This record gives sequence, C-alpha cells and structure tokens, in this order.
Amino acid sequence: MDLKLSGKKALIVGGSRGIGKAIARQLALEGADCTICSRNEASLKAAASELAEETKRNIYPIVADTTDPDSILNLAKKAAAAMGSIDILVNSGARVGGGEPEDFHGIKDELIMKDFEEKYMGYFRCMRAVAPYMMQNNWGRIINISGLAARIGGNYFSSGPRNASVVHLTKSASMELGKHGINVNAIYPGVVDTETNRARMADENAISKAAALSPLNRLITAEEVAYVVAFLASPLSASITGDVISVTGGIGNTVYY
Repeated sequence: MDLKLSGKKALIVGGSRGIGKAIARQLALEGADCTICSRNEASLKAAASELAEETKRNIYPIVADTTDPDSILNLAKKAAAAMGSIDILVNSGARVGGGEPEDFHGIKDELIMKDFEEKYMGYFRCMRAVAPYMMQNNWGRIINISGLAARIGGNYFSSGPRNASVVHLTKSASMELGKHGINVNAIYPGVVDTETNRARMADENAISKAAALSPLNRLITAEEVAYVVAFLASPLSASITGDVISVTGGIGNTVYY
C-alpha cells in the first residue's frame, strides 16, 4: 500500500532511540524527510547518520528540550527551515514509567510535576509551535505517544494521569485544528521491546512475565508501533482524528465500546 508520504516533512520529538527512532525510520522509508530531536547531541547525531544511511532520506538532528518553551520554538523554526515546512509531528519524547516509585505513600511531588512538565506541557508546546506551519498548508498530522498506564488503576499516580492528560489534549486539539485540515491522534503502546525496557527488565524471567501479559505471549516491537504511526501520518487516515489507538498486543480483558 502506498501511504502517500513521499515528500512529506516530519518532526519526531524524541527520535534518537526507542519508539521515536523506529517511527523516524519508518516515515523515512515511506519517503518522508525527518527532523529528529533529543537533549543528547551525541546520540542524536549518531541516530541521524544511521537513519540517513539506511533510508537514503534527509534526516536532520536538532537538540531540543521539551521543558524549555524557547527551545521548542527554536526547534520548530529550525526544522521548518531545514525541511521547507512541517507536515507531520510525532510527540514521543518523555520519561518511560516504572523507574521511580509511584505508589500512593511513596511517590514524590517532584516526579508528578516533572512528568506533567515533560509530557503534557512538552507535547502541548510542540503542537502549538508546529501548528502554524500546518495551518499555512491547510494540512497536517499530529500523533502523540501516550501510555497504557492511563487505563490502569493502582500505583501509577504519575504515569497514569500524565498519559490520560495526553489523550484529553489530543481530543481537544483535534477539535481546534480540524478545520485547518489537521488530524490529531494518540497511541497507547504496551510493553515495548526497547533498549530502555530491556535494561529495566534485568533478566529473561522479567521479560517472560511482561510478555505473558499479552495474548500474543511476547513483547511488541517499536517497529510495530511505527507502522501504526505511519498510517496515522498518511493522507489515507483522513477520517481518523481525536482518537486513541491501542498498540499493546492485546493486554488486559476490559472491553471498550
């Protein structure tokens, strides 16, 4: 299937590793030029060089910090100048949950504030900075990587609310931007087989337990998330906006209708 992404210009926030890097790779393989950003210049440049060589597309690395409003405005300006415009924004740059205690009595206020500053505010800043370029073209796609903790009660007192807030942001932005031809959607990834998750699941037993949560009996891959993002970034996804799509391998037994 031709996703009609050839010549599109994509900005992937958090594109130097994991899900973000896989998304940049897939969009580039579909013919898009990409700007990737992160806070670490060395890993960012290495990722850009690797992706450019593999995909034969232009990959522009720009250092940016989503907790700094001026940094995000500068990112959007530089990305648009490098690529000629911005058609697609993928927000994928935020802390992966599970590294610090999130239980009711143990969670620190600082973690909650940091999570909302980095994820909700970071995503919002990127969307607002990029929207004018899409509005000028009367076309755009925004995809926000949320997290399945939004649908799970219990000791997720930071990652749960921050991920739920991204879905609210997604719906509200879709209502605001739809009249300009801009679709906004979110994705709930499940337990993804990334470098970060592999490092946190210290042994094969922990990996097996995580895999057993899915009826597929395996972790999903970053590439599988990227395939869905590529479709949502495509002109073919014209009728999908303001929604959240689970890419989890079928974790859980709750029925959503």
